[in-house]
Order: sequence, then C-alpha cells, then structure tokens
Amino acid sequence: MSINSPNIVILGMGTVGKVLAAAFAKKRQERTYNIHLIGRSDRSTLEVAEKIQRLYGLSVKRHCCDIMQAESLIEVLNRIKPSIVVNVATPNTHINVMRACLEVGSHYIDTAVYETSNHFNMPPPWYSDELALREQFRQKGLTAILSIGLVPGVINVFCNKARKDYLDTIETIDILCANAGAHNQFFATNFNAAINLKELSEDTGFWKDSAWHSSPPFSRSIEYNFPIIGKHKLYSVGHEEVHSLSMNIPEAKIEFWMRIGDSFRSTFDVLQKIGLLSLDPIDLGKSSISPLDFLAKILPTPETFVTEYRGTACVGALISGTKSGKSETIFIHSLCSNEDCYDDLGTHVTAFTTAIPAMAAALLVLSGDWDVGTMVHPEELPPDPFLCEIRQLGLEWHVTSHSNLQEQILEPELMGL
Repeated sequence: MSINSPNIVILGMGTVGKVLAAAFAKKRQERTYNIHLIGRSDRSTLEVAEKIQRLYGLSVKRHCCDIMQAESLIEVLNRIKPSIVVNVATPNTHINVMRACLEVGSHYIDTAVYETSNHFNMPPPWYSDELALREQFRQKGLTAILSIGLVPGVINVFCNKARKDYLDTIETIDILCANAGAHNQFFATNFNAAINLKELSEDTGFWKDSAWHSSPPFSRSIEYNFPIIGKHKLYSVGHEEVHSLSMNIPEAKIEFWMRIGDSFRSTFDVLQKIGLLSLDPIDLGKSSISPLDFLAKILPTPETFVTEYRGTACVGALISGTKSGKSETIFIHSLCSNEDCYDDLGTHVTAFTTAIPAMAAALLVLSGDWDVGTMVHPEELPPDPFLCEIRQLGLEWHVTSHSNLQEQILEPELMGL
C-alpha cells in the first residue's frame, strides 16, 4: 500500500515521543506526510509542536486524549483517519491502542513488549497478549510491528540479516548491550526508571537446547571486548528479543547481556535490600503507591541530564554458526555517541536509538516495503530496506567477523548459585 499524504500519529509525549516528532520534522526533506501528536495533556503536545515548528518549520496537529479510555481514543483516531499509529507511550497502553487501530483501520507500531505494573517474572514466552490479536490484523490486512526500537528491534533485524547473508546455520545469539556513557548522576536510569529497575530485579530468562532456562538476577555474567569502548562486564537480563527470536530461530541458543557498572550495581543492591524496589503498594491513607513507583518519580530523568551525557554505546548481536561448512562468528552492531545524538536531535543515545528505528519502520510500512498485512516481529521482515533506512536517518551499523570466539567473549561466570 502506497499512500501519498498519510496521517502519522505519534502517541505518547514522553522523551521518545518528543525525539520521534523532531526526527520526522528534521530528517525528511520532502515531507509527504502529516504528523499528529496525541498526549494526555494539551500542554505536553503544545511544547513539542512549538519546538519543531521553531526549529524545523513543520506544523503538526495536536490532540489531547486519555489513551486508556477506549472510546475516547477511537473517537480521536476516527477524526484523524491515521494511516499508521506509532505508539511510544508506556507499554501498558499497547493492547488498548492495538484494538483501537483495528477499529479504525490503522497500521500499528510499538517499541517494547506489552506489560503492566503487575507483570513480574512473567513465564515465557512473552507476547501472548499481542499475538492473540494477530489474526484480527491479518483479517483486516493491517500491519502491526511489535517492538521496533534498538533493543528490541534493530537487534532482531541484525539476526535476520545474519541468517540471510552471513551464515548458513545459526547456533548461538548473544545480544550485547553496553552503554559506556557517563551522566554525572549518582544514580539514574536511561529510560523509564520503573520499567528498567523492575527488569533488573527479575530472574533472567534465556533459550537453550530448545527450552527455556532461568537464573536469579546478576547470577550470570560475561566480559566482551567491544569496538571503540573496550572490555566491559555484562549481566544476563531477561529481555523481549530473546522471546521473539526463540520463536523464529528456535535452533539457536539465545541470551541477552547488559553492561551494568559497579556503582550502579552497588546502589541497586542497597535499594533492593531496604525494599525500595518492591512492587507492593504501601497504604498512605487516602492513596497508595509502590516503593518502586515512588522511587521512579524522584529519580532524575534522562531529560534533566541530557546536556551532561558523554560517551558511546555499543549494541550488537554476536552470532555464531557455520558458513560453507566452517565455523563462523560475526558481530553486527551499532555504535552511537551521546554527543552526536544531542547535536542531532537534542537527546541521548537511548531515546535516539529508539525513535529512529520506529520512524524507519513507519516509513517502510507506508512505502509498502514492510506492509505485510499482519502482525510480525522485526526479524520476520526483509532486513535490507530497514538497515538502509536507519543508516540514512543517522543510525550507523557495522559487521565484524571473528575468527575465534574465545578471544572476544568468556564463558558465563555463575555467581551465588
């Protein structure tokens, strides 16, 4: 489906929503689309609209809506008549927005798995709530792309690229995520603190020998010598892409590893021991709040220290298998500096590398390259149009071949088991 002047809805005016709106305004010389912003308050959309009008000369339309109210959301979307909705609001909104898109006949994109504040140590595989709606998207001929940020998202496409062009068989996929930047904060997260700290508190889940395995948080670690940023220690963490990749590349051993600095880890341990990472609400009389939600509200947000953020992040898929009957290992990765992201769109690495893939996916759905008329994960789509698009939008990627895996990555170190 090719649409001349589609209406693109950006839903959610948090950090990623603001960056996504700026990217659509700045990075396309010929704007053959109309941008609509939906936020919970008129003020949130007004600030974004005024900024991109001032900086890039793009006029957008604004709408105020509580997207958890189904009838209200459907009413707004029916007025807009969107070709595609890019949902970068909190993950608890995903199912509600998907149903609204089905009702009004719009394509759909998000950047993470659906979850609510009550989801904790959810059994694998994830995405069952989303996939329950897949047949409805297929029947209506609408495309829904799940989790198309960087991790998950780009990393899934890297795996499909490896399967398509670099390896005949895939045996292991180690997803390595290392933000080596420094922000001069005593303790802060790079995205929604409640979500980030909760995922670090959960048991890790990984796919091996065609079955799911788990271990306590921070119980598995490796070291890897990254390009540019050097050697770092990473911990096994439960993450979305492991769950979708296990469905689509089930023969591989798949695990997600995240760099967590010593200072962050020690502070995290203290917060956990004194109960501040608990999800159980505390009665405050007329209201209640969980310690984790309270902590998330008082911690500094990335927007408050974006001007101080320095350093580079490297995220990639270390993939081993065979090529022409010989063992082969490749590292497909992206390197992105906080300084470059700030110079480009006034943001930090995490927001930039979430917004750019979502923008690229939306453009590819509208051009027809990724309009598949059903619900899919990124690794199910042709990789080359997407990898070309993100490169043009400013998110570079590279492929490195390793002749000897053991020179780069160590066997998992098991601790406290």
